[in-house]
Amino acid sequence: MKKLFVLFALVITSLSFAQETSSIRGKVLDGEFFNEPLLMASVSMDNAAYSTQTNFRGNFEFNDVAVGTHNMVIQFVGYEPMHLEITVNEGEQTEILETLYAKRIALPSTAKVSATTESTLKLAANKTS
Repeated sequence: MKKLFVLFALVITSLSFAQETSSIRGKVLDGEFFNEPLLMASVSMDNAAYSTQTNFRGNFEFNDVAVGTHNMVIQFVGYEPMHLEITVNEGEQTEILETLYAKRIALPSTAKVSATTESTLKLAANKTS
């Protein structure tokens, strides 16, 4: 009976060590500032099931990641968010290098602004007369 228990314990232990874990490491760069590391950028996977921030060198890491395809979002205030689909293989470390760029904001044309300003000024002039 004792031998059977030892054999069972060895089988269970070997099965637990047979499961390899995978990891994801990456670096986020600032596309607006000569590709310098972007510190404190938010990196999340699978709708924030995993979440972290980049360090002072722009690096981040996720350990013990399940094998398969994951959706990753990298974001920073004032920058366009980056959406990635990452495939993680068993026992491998996935490396990511991405660059974020500032958001582009469309400004109204000056013709519309000046026409609005002109009509406002005419209204104000009529009220004072």
